[in-house]
Formats: sequence, C-alpha cells, structure tokens
Amino acid sequence: MDLSKTKKYFFEFYFKLLKNEFLPTKLPFSQRYSLYQTIIKDLLFIINQPISFDKIQQPILKNGPKFLIQIKLLDEYRGASVPEEKTSLSIQLTFQSTKKTLVNKEIKDMVNHFKSVLIDRYNIMACI
Repeated sequence: MDLSKTKKYFFEFYFKLLKNEFLPTKLPFSQRYSLYQTIIKDLLFIINQPISFDKIQQPILKNGPKFLIQIKLLDEYRGASVPEEKTSLSIQLTFQSTKKTLVNKEIKDMVNHFKSVLIDRYNIMACI
C-alpha cells in the first residue's frame, strides 16, 4: 500500500466547547460506574383514580435510601379486572450502591417500608 496516496485528515477537538453544549440540557455528562449489582423490584397496587404516579413517586423518593437510583412507571391500567374508580399501577424500583453489595433483606425491608407508606398515605387496596 502506497501511503503517499492515502488521504490524511487532521482536526482539533475542543472538549470544553462540547462540555458546555451539554450543560444546559441537564443531562449527565458522565456517570460513575458501579462495580456492584443492580437490584430491580416491581410493585403492583390498586389506587383511587385521581392519584397519579407523580404523587406516588414523591413519598418513595422522600423515604428512599440513597441507593434507590430509579423509579419507573411500568403500567397503568383501568379495565374489567380493576374496580371502577380505581387504577392498577405497576412500578419498578431500581437499587444500586457504589460502595457495597446490597443484601436481599435490606431491599425487602425497604420495599415493605414503601408499601406501608403508600398504604397509609393513599389507602392503597392491594400491594404485591
């Protein structure tokens, strides 16, 4: 291969300029990777219709530990298998620590605490 006939490209890369473009979007520019596993737990419950996922999410975030990294709405259902004026919500809780391996008992205790907070605050009919 004759290198004199190959095309060569040179460029300058302004990393600070790129970083400044991402800052206003509030997206994480980088995120620390954890060496410890992620634990995902799903909760399913039936609530009164006027209560939204946002209202449910607030007490979980307030009462959650620092290693509760995500709460996601998986499904919202109203239909024949759910009583009138009620909604079935399925949410997913994601736990991960950057400092230690989480123990199943810890997670189970936290999930039970979330259930009791939601039952007390919103009179939830069922929580699985």
